[in-house]
Amino acid sequence: MMNYSEIEYKGLSYLRRSNIEIIIIILIELLAVLFTYVMEYLGLPTPLQDFLVLLPSSAISTLLIILTYLDIQRGFYTLRKAEVNIGLGNVLSSLFLILSILAIIGVVIYALSLVLNGTTSSILSPIQTLLELFAFITFIMLGFSYRLVGDHYRNNHLSIGGIILILGVIIFIFKLEYGGLLAFIGLIITYIGLGNLSAVKKPVTATPSTQASSTSSTNISDATQPSAQPPVTPSTNVSSSSPMPNITVHSGILRSNGEAFIEVSSDIEDQILSSTILNTDYFTNEIMPKTISKGYNFIKIKFNINLQQFIAGNTYVIRLVLASGANVDINVVFKA
Repeated sequence: MMNYSEIEYKGLSYLRRSNIEIIIIILIELLAVLFTYVMEYLGLPTPLQDFLVLLPSSAISTLLIILTYLDIQRGFYTLRKAEVNIGLGNVLSSLFLILSILAIIGVVIYALSLVLNGTTSSILSPIQTLLELFAFITFIMLGFSYRLVGDHYRNNHLSIGGIILILGVIIFIFKLEYGGLLAFIGLIITYIGLGNLSAVKKPVTATPSTQASSTSSTNISDATQPSAQPPVTPSTNVSSSSPMPNITVHSGILRSNGEAFIEVSSDIEDQILSSTILNTDYFTNEIMPKTISKGYNFIKIKFNINLQQFIAGNTYVIRLVLASGANVDINVVFKA
């Protein structure tokens, strides 16, 4: 089972929401075409079709494109904070921004052409051409991005769905309408993939408890016993000869490249002197940042590890040594 941090979960949730927004845009446009055919069959005049169907559907789609841009941007930005750097994230966000701007301009010009009886219709055609061009490029890059995310998390639905989306868009460019259906199927598959990732492991916040034997509690031990090695359990141990700090651990992962990512909340400010993986010889002071601040903290630690000593999915304990004399033991899951 794939485990990941709370911040990764948030990033994937943004991407999933942007995916459903794109699906809704496509469905709205299909409904608009269907209603237009119905109105033509009923003999209603074209201006009435424009005001009742095409203009409202275009406005709603534009709003959803803007929301998609915001969710795409937040999704990849959040994943970068968790050191999941999808190379096309910035490019894709920029393309959706351009697409949003062109969609806004297109709707405004379209509305003016209806009000002014086609005065601005000559400007509308090049805007539509640009909009279609950037839409094709954006959806191709979206497919590549889905594939990269799928490859990172070893999710076949995302990887395959991204490829199908790319093929569908390319086929549609050559005026083959079933390419649009193929692209839509690709979006559905990627939505399923993102949903599967969201269902794998939702973030769990550890909370302090007065029961030392509880697996979700914060256990306090004396700092005068440094040789005592705690067992690998879902608990968080804080030992100190100074006043007891209140530190809550939200998540922790250790990657195969030796980088560990820890999310904690603290009611104190303290300096982190060093870090070690308990029951091993691995020690480091490559820690960013090197201080724990009051509130939420995202900490990155770099170890030089031997992969043969670690098993994917197993839990290990990383100890933070603080300047105040406290030791904070944090459970992390190893991800190959």
